Amino acid sequence: MDRAAQVFISVCEDSADVHAAALVRAARERQPGVEFYGLTGPRLRELGVETVYDFASHAAMLAGVLGVVGRAYEAIRVVEQCWRQRRPDLVVLLDSPELHLKLAARAKRLGIPVLYYIAPQTWASRAYRKRQIVRDIDRLACILPFEEKYFRGTKGFHAEYVGHPLFETLRQERPIPETVEFLRQRAAGRPIVAILPGSRQHVIDRMLPMQLEVVRRMRTAGHVIYAAISCVSEDRRQQVRHILATHAPDPNRDREGAAGAGPPSVTTDAGIDLVIADNASLLTAADLVLVASGTATLHVAYYRKPMIVMYDAGRLLYWPHRLFGRLVITTPQLSLVNVLAGARVVPEFMPFIRDLAPVATVAAQLLTDATWRKLMTDQLDAVVRPLEDSQASTNVCRMIAEMLSASPTR
Repeated sequence: MDRAAQVFISVCEDSADVHAAALVRAARERQPGVEFYGLTGPRLRELGVETVYDFASHAAMLAGVLGVVGRAYEAIRVVEQCWRQRRPDLVVLLDSPELHLKLAARAKRLGIPVLYYIAPQTWASRAYRKRQIVRDIDRLACILPFEEKYFRGTKGFHAEYVGHPLFETLRQERPIPETVEFLRQRAAGRPIVAILPGSRQHVIDRMLPMQLEVVRRMRTAGHVIYAAISCVSEDRRQQVRHILATHAPDPNRDREGAAGAGPPSVTTDAGIDLVIADNASLLTAADLVLVASGTATLHVAYYRKPMIVMYDAGRLLYWPHRLFGRLVITTPQLSLVNVLAGARVVPEFMPFIRDLAPVATVAAQLLTDATWRKLMTDQLDAVVRPLEDSQASTNVCRMIAEMLSASPTR
């Protein structure tokens, strides 16, 4: 009788942990003889996946790429020691190229096959990494439709579009009718502006004050609006409260509207409502979304909501970007929705924001121009509809089974 297949799975961030957990659940249904262990997050641990090193918890507290790289060397040392003691039949790496391309190179030297799930976005920046991907990775699971052709441009390299795992999660989301109704009552007929500042600590610290300033400027210009902030988890609430203590935009205006106790997921801090871990309800109620750049833009697009994408990389990177940015960033569009559309479907202010006045002006135009809003929602529908039926976990499970059956150690 063959021994159980040993699959080393690695995640570095919360979003990858979500997708990895979906993958493990699907694999256990289809391949019950597989044992998973590796670099885990809380969702993988809940499924009983053995933890070699918890990189995800460390990464959640690190500020950007440099912090992740510093922690990566410690993780690599632990992983290499683990592989010497317990050699896997397959290594599955999800996203996070700062760490995972290094692990892929080490697995290659040891002759361990590598499946990379959620391809590095070398089509957008740092195209030189494509050579390393082709060299060190055996099979690449792409989550954006155009990536398969892009990576398969290298003869003999196995890249496959599997679908976007986010939409597997979103299909399970359901807005809570009571919460949607409460937010609309709180708005009391005013347009609802949803603020999505991101999930990473350093992104929230940078983007939420800017998003709040946009709301303040809109109100100063005479636009009567209701704003609510998304907190991805209870853990982020204290951070958001701290920012609100010094950046809340005219909080008295948000106290207008329905009074009384709200649903459990909605709290009020500094006069502004916070919606905890319930983007489905917030986005259902929203008329306009101010969203930090990233996968969250697809989440907003799934609900067909007009949005403005914002991101500021910080003043330390401003002049290097002005001088050398176009040598690194190769795509004319930066936000994911616009990249998929191949056009400027939604306004994007990134990678730097030097003046928030244009953002506030565009936000006000979006709230008042019904024709533009209808055009944008139609375009978002065209972007999202081909992705909605994604079966990424199922397709990656098949790739795992194919690679294990071809493994010489099995």
